[in-house]
Amino acid sequence: MKHQTISTLCTTAYAVCFPGGRGRILRVGFAAIGVALLPGLLLGQTWSNGSGGAIYYNGGYVGIGTSTIPSILTVVGADSDGIALISNGTTNGVRIGSAFGIGWVQGVDSTGFTSFQPLDVGGSYVRFDISNSEKVRIDTTGNVGIGTTAPQYKLSVNGTIGAQEVIVTNTGWSDYVFKPDYRLRPLSEVAGFIRENHHLPDTPTEAEVQEKGIGLGEMQTKLLAKVEELTLHMIQADARNNRLEQQNQELQQRIAKLEATVATRGTRASVSGAGKLSR
Repeated sequence: MKHQTISTLCTTAYAVCFPGGRGRILRVGFAAIGVALLPGLLLGQTWSNGSGGAIYYNGGYVGIGTSTIPSILTVVGADSDGIALISNGTTNGVRIGSAFGIGWVQGVDSTGFTSFQPLDVGGSYVRFDISNSEKVRIDTTGNVGIGTTAPQYKLSVNGTIGAQEVIVTNTGWSDYVFKPDYRLRPLSEVAGFIRENHHLPDTPTEAEVQEKGIGLGEMQTKLLAKVEELTLHMIQADARNNRLEQQNQELQQRIAKLEATVATRGTRASVSGAGKLSR
């Protein structure tokens, strides 16, 4: 049988034809998959065998470097191998592959592979690297770590965070301080607590903060409670001051009356004594 040309076999619309060795031609249609075979090509056998490894075709699945094809396209190679997608006419693109059980994606430019973001195939985490240095990690619980490989919270940052605004939602607030049944500690009691414990009541110690850190929302609530307590103390002090001022004014008025009475009596006594002397 003479070898037919690609144009003879590939006249169906939406078909892609691949020439093979020894006169084989593979035709794949998008609406339905069909295969045009010349002598010697069987499903599941090698389609071509170049220097890059064998290419296998089986029932619409293609394998490069492997005859075990679990996906539409399966590529198996050495750890340094991968799939490169390069922009036409440039050296810029992306390279996808795996090494040592870890999948990776590399950015490619004129200087080579500039960014290296491996993804753990086992699913224990996803990590993003820049210049072969890990920058971000997401673990199986959904915790995200920036600058840390062991994020303990939904977002763990080992460094400084800059933001225009931070909103903390909280189910509790400190307005309970203004309720009538709230016991406001006398300042003398607060002073005694500070002398004994070296921190304010209802606030964490320095050792606790160093060990566990602080919750931003919780600490804001505690600090506002202390501000509200101070406000109540100032209100009480202002009331006492007003009473003292009122008492002081009353005392001054009484003293003024007493002084006026004494002065009047002294004048009368002087006049009476002068009259007696004139007689």
